[in-house]
Amino acid sequence: MKDRLLLIAWLLSVVSVTFIHDPARLGGLLVLAAALVLGGRETARLAGRALAVVALVNLAVSLSYVLASTLAGEPWGIFVLRLNLRVLLLAFLTLWMTRHLDLPRALAFSPSLKFISVLALGQIQLFKRMLLDYRMAFTSRHPAPPPIRHRLGGAGRQATALLEKAEIQACELNHGMRSRGFFDDRA
Repeated sequence: MKDRLLLIAWLLSVVSVTFIHDPARLGGLLVLAAALVLGGRETARLAGRALAVVALVNLAVSLSYVLASTLAGEPWGIFVLRLNLRVLLLAFLTLWMTRHLDLPRALAFSPSLKFISVLALGQIQLFKRMLLDYRMAFTSRHPAPPPIRHRLGGAGRQATALLEKAEIQACELNHGMRSRGFFDDRA
């Protein structure tokens, strides 16, 4: 029951944060969320992870918007601040929620949703293991730190292998679920 209530609270907070447009309120909510965690080191680590998760995308979107607005002669400061605060707050709440929520238990009211969540969590664990195996193999082949060019090439090959594996497994899972009647295609 605790997990289901936590999931509902998170969903409500995500929806309500999207209706807040004042940067001061968004910043206050971010500080309040960090204060409620009250983990000291955990709060700083969680905020750092949230920032790392959204930094690249937010930077690209913000710079694009600043450039487009500057060329159009429109103000951009409030929008960029609002965007970054909102996304950081949502990422912080989501990372906190994932640490304290057992998703299959929260979705136990629906066997189909529980089944899908278990499949997704299994895939996540599989890909984490594959990524660890790739990193260990790359490290074992390079006893000294390789140049950035080699590291980027290795990361590209890892990403390609993971995407190919994800596509193949998604097709296999889809076929398996369809053969067991999970999807109703009669409509």
